Amino acid sequence: MSETTSEQKPDIKTVNPKPDEIKKDWQKLAGVKKEKKQWFKPVKKYLVHKQAGRWFAGLVLAPWLLAAGYYTGVASDRFVSEASFMIEKSDGGVPSFEGFSLLGVGGQSAGDQKLLEAYVNSPDMMLALDKQLNLREHYSTADWLSGLSVDASFEDFLGYYRDHLVIRFNDSNGLLELEVQGFSPEFARTLTDEILKNSEQFVNKIGHDLASEQLKFVQGEVELAEQKLKRITAQLVAFQNATGLLSAEQQGAALNSILNELQAELVKSQTELETKVAYLNAKSPQVVALKQRIAALQNQIDKEGQRLADGESTSINDLAAQQKELQLEMELATKAYSSSLIALESARTEASRKLKQLVVISSPHLSDDAKYPRVAYSLTNILLILIAIFGLVRMIRTTIREHKD
Repeated sequence: MSETTSEQKPDIKTVNPKPDEIKKDWQKLAGVKKEKKQWFKPVKKYLVHKQAGRWFAGLVLAPWLLAAGYYTGVASDRFVSEASFMIEKSDGGVPSFEGFSLLGVGGQSAGDQKLLEAYVNSPDMMLALDKQLNLREHYSTADWLSGLSVDASFEDFLGYYRDHLVIRFNDSNGLLELEVQGFSPEFARTLTDEILKNSEQFVNKIGHDLASEQLKFVQGEVELAEQKLKRITAQLVAFQNATGLLSAEQQGAALNSILNELQAELVKSQTELETKVAYLNAKSPQVVALKQRIAALQNQIDKEGQRLADGESTSINDLAAQQKELQLEMELATKAYSSSLIALESARTEASRKLKQLVVISSPHLSDDAKYPRVAYSLTNILLILIAIFGLVRMIRTTIREHKD
């Protein structure tokens, strides 16, 4: 049994590697590592031992690595909220699309949009937002490089506000496009909402103020015309009371008619006198009566003539001329007053039509991803700028050396 067992066990041979083979294996492994490090040696030699390499490392590589570290690990994310809106007349008129005017379609110019664009970038808007949302405090929560300094001046605060807000007028569709940056998506959307609210209040205010100024001007003209009409009417009434004549022109016409009748009667009496003198005695009662009648008529004609037109005193004709002048002034004042009333009503209608409102086309949204900083774009630009600076420095050094030689 023991023999059978011993026969079934296989012979186990222990293989011991030779020292030469172990040495070769270690040499192969070291060769692989050596091959992997071969790419680094030329770079290290260029950057450390060569002067151009040291300049490149100092001017390009080190600053770029610092920038890469900042953008990838330190820079605060900036979220963006966008909105688009326009200004429209309250009467539903044609919106102020500048493109429509090129096609001959009626519409207002882009002046309102430009005015609102200037207001959004103004210090007034910034101060209002700072009062409503503590804008300065929010801007100070970012990292030390991209954030606003706590003790920043008013001018620095305004510049920082304008750098983190973009509003532009789109000529193709007549819309104002707003882009607001914030260090949190909630604050960016809230800030955009407040800008839209303040803009709407501004549009309503300037529209109301413009309409009020127009109405105030027209109402002032109406008051002036009314006062002038009252003054001239009072002068005409005072003239009538002073002269006792309701109408000096009519009175003059009546006197002229009486004077004509008297003259006709005088001519008739003179003719009759000449006829009777031919066959009667000059002292006869009929002749004497006719002479007295003629004298009375002549005396009356002289009196009435003096009343009608006298160069030494005020006559009916003078009074009629004065009264006619007052009446003409009153007529003109009445027409001016009527015209001013019509203009006032037209101004009220036009002012109501010119009131404007802010129409939001695209409301602010809550961003999921940060839009800024754009790491790849910024690092690429920085690298290109640093390389350009390095090339410029190398060129300057080369030029200086050539001049020394």
